[in-house]
Amino acid sequence: PLRILVVDDSIAIRSLLRDFIESSGHQVVDEAENLDGAVKAYSQHKPDVVTLDLSLADGDGLSVLKALRKLDAKAKVIVISGNAQKKVLESVYAAGACGFMAKPIDFPNLLATIVRATLK
Repeated sequence: PLRILVVDDSIAIRSLLRDFIESSGHQVVDEAENLDGAVKAYSQHKPDVVTLDLSLADGDGLSVLKALRKLDAKAKVIVISGNAQKKVLESVYAAGACGFMAKPIDFPNLLATIVRATLK
């Protein structure tokens, strides 16, 4: 089973993601709602994959993505966002994301994206 860190400022979304991931046979090692929590949880657990919401209460997920990639250049981060504009996708991939999911989340596709991320 893969070890996954879920970063989202919405407790409801974190709960949905946790339930789906764990019912798919994987493990959510921790959840975070902001930059500091995400960096702390990543450092502590060294997850296989991170799911990251692009809009967080204390800033943008892009800052979290950059911080995680600085901490670990091999960090596998999948960005989740309601904004799938070309410039957003370009900035997310330029910052080192290994996957992108548009909201509303297509859960079967999310699982495939998570598995694919570990193969990169």
